Amino acid sequence: MNTRIFLFVPLVLLLLVGCSEPNRRPSLTGLPDTGEPALHALNDSRLRELMDRMNNVMFDRFKTQPELDQERDIYARKMAATATELGSAVDTILTRMPALNLAEGEQTAFRGLAKKLRDEANTLRDQTAHRQFDAIPAPLDQITLTCSSCHQLFRKLKP
Repeated sequence: MNTRIFLFVPLVLLLLVGCSEPNRRPSLTGLPDTGEPALHALNDSRLRELMDRMNNVMFDRFKTQPELDQERDIYARKMAATATELGSAVDTILTRMPALNLAEGEQTAFRGLAKKLRDEANTLRDQTAHRQFDAIPAPLDQITLTCSSCHQLFRKLKP
């Protein structure tokens, strides 16, 4: 409570001081109007662009909780859609297996890795759908390991 008062009082004083000059006509740029073009007017659009960019950078750091929640929702939807596509891609991978001319044991390993990849993609999809953001790194790591394992075993084979 004391902290709020401590922050509120200077803000009120600043507003009162800023409003105390009723005869002063504010200019559009916040600078006094001298009646002569300023040197920086030659680069006016570039300066405005840079100031806008600085403002955006400054205020992007202070997003509100609803804005952060909205970004998390967008991220979760994208992650879930990508995980769904990855799970569906496993079927395509399996249809290409005959072209690899794998031995029976290699086919079993290939199918096992493909099934594992599908399961991990489904796990990731479910976690993002339920907004379990802290749990996302684990299935992502598992997906990476599964892909790397399969590549090490089968990528050297050319159809």
